[in-house]
Amino acid sequence: MKAKKIPLMEKLLADGLFENEKAASAALLEGNVYLGSVRLRGGARVPADAAITVRGREMPYAGKGGLKLEGALKDFGLSPAGRVCVDAGASTGGFTDCLLHFGAARVYAVDVGWGQLVGRLRQDARVVNCEKTNISDESLLSLSPAPDFGTVDVSYLSLRKAVPYFSRILRGRGDLVCLVKPLFEIDDAESRRTGVIAPDRYIPLLRHLVSDLNALPGAACVNVTHSPVTGNAGTREFFIHVRLAGDGEETYPDLEEKILLADGRAAELEAYKKPG
Repeated sequence: MKAKKIPLMEKLLADGLFENEKAASAALLEGNVYLGSVRLRGGARVPADAAITVRGREMPYAGKGGLKLEGALKDFGLSPAGRVCVDAGASTGGFTDCLLHFGAARVYAVDVGWGQLVGRLRQDARVVNCEKTNISDESLLSLSPAPDFGTVDVSYLSLRKAVPYFSRILRGRGDLVCLVKPLFEIDDAESRRTGVIAPDRYIPLLRHLVSDLNALPGAACVNVTHSPVTGNAGTREFFIHVRLAGDGEETYPDLEEKILLADGRAAELEAYKKPG
């Protein structure tokens, strides 16, 4: 069944893409609002679940990861406001910046590298810069106050291996927003070499990943969505909301429709290009 169509302005404001009608109208007049490759006009009606993108705007976060996470938080209806968070794979701080924007009380910015976190985040009293630190580092098990919200953006490591580390860091309870980078989840040397994954591989990949994560002790996948920003080379990326609830307390919703919807939305996106 096709999604109900609603006025474009209503969609832009409901998705939080603009603060008010004046800002949205200006972007429409400048021709910066798109559905896929189609430029949208002010009087258009669009599907309520459409993936709208806005071009030409200044990057609001320390990295494009912030744009990815913002979309996931909104789709999941999940808020880090007032919570203690850990952001692993922090890099320049896109996710960290986004968490602060949405009200996080503290963010442990963890990355195996060093000197990458942007200066203003290094100077922010709410940010604890944990550089030169792998997510398997024992020091993360004694963070105080302990985090109960985690964001996962790791490279060269499957979420199947990363989530157990996070479960320990969060003391077995809390929420994880996990970026799915298919190239690190697929057992295909050619895809990893070229950065290209066949379109029909994404849905089975997500199904298997959700099943494997649900099999981990104390973990349950409760939602799936697409990343509103593609990976390098236009690779589709996704997010999974994993809830850590302790052994024997998990619930496992059927995510088949969510997976299909996420894949469909991701397929509509153009490859990300830096503003300007």
